[in-house]
Amino acid sequence: MRSLRLPRELPTIGLIAAMCIGLAATRPAFREPSNLAAVGQSATFIGVLACGEAFIILGAGLDLSVGSIMAVSACAAAAGIAAGWNWVAAVAAGLACSLVAGAINGGLITDRLPLPLVSGLVQRLGLKLRSVPRPPILTTLATLLLFRHGVSILTRNRSYDEFGSIAPGLAWLGQPSVAIGAFAAVVAAFALVSLRARFGRWTVAMGGSEAAARLSGVPTDRVKQAGYALSGLCAGISGILTMAFNNHAQWDIGRGAELDAIAACVVGGVRITGGDGSILGAALGALLIALLQNALVLMGRPKEQYGLITGAVILAAAVLEQARLHRREREGAQT
Repeated sequence: MRSLRLPRELPTIGLIAAMCIGLAATRPAFREPSNLAAVGQSATFIGVLACGEAFIILGAGLDLSVGSIMAVSACAAAAGIAAGWNWVAAVAAGLACSLVAGAINGGLITDRLPLPLVSGLVQRLGLKLRSVPRPPILTTLATLLLFRHGVSILTRNRSYDEFGSIAPGLAWLGQPSVAIGAFAAVVAAFALVSLRARFGRWTVAMGGSEAAARLSGVPTDRVKQAGYALSGLCAGISGILTMAFNNHAQWDIGRGAELDAIAACVVGGVRITGGDGSILGAALGALLIALLQNALVLMGRPKEQYGLITGAVILAAAVLEQARLHRREREGAQT
């Protein structure tokens, strides 16, 4: 008989429970409602990003530009509010910019640029982009820099502050209960799509084998484009929530957040090579990372050491994934 396969999210759930028990027992400040709200809000900022990133990774892709897209969305919304726009219209503009940024990523990766003017220019120059492979990791690394420094140039490094007096409704978005509610809604929507919608099944099939999925009739290019657009939208939501919470926006918002999102996915059981994992696992991974960061705060460690957590989590996840693959190989050989 085959051994019982436990859910990939189970180790993450166990670590979260152990950390909560340990911190509650050794750090009384952890049990304070304000601290628990801060943990939830931190998990929200990482988790919304991770939901979009998980869709990309499930399809055997990678999006390194989500942190920069956070800055695109936040600064676009902030600029709208500073110009006197209604805060709802400004937030909608910021989310639209993030959606377009994600679509640009998908268009560059699939050779289907969403901007006809750019496509026409490329054709006039005689460039044959379709003959040049553009792996997601290189493409999104390029757009990470382009989006980040493009925002810096367009805003002239301006810092947008004190939205509460200009747009009281935006301050409402920054409340922990609202942010956590938005996180839960995003997780529920993405989990439903990944499990029930044809688009979600196509994404997972692509992660298992893109060639086999294409031969089965899956429109792989369109699925990729939609996935990167959704990833951009998630980054935009996270950027808006971060801006509303901090009452501040600048071109460097979300710097390094892409690594936290990837770490949340892999520690939550999403296979980094695609084809296996869940949105719920990515959300749980975000909560675990938020707890680890909060533990550093409670121990009085400087914020600069947060990167140690992200690096250690990614390395541990890689080791565990390798061990899991070896175990599956042994099980397959025995059967």
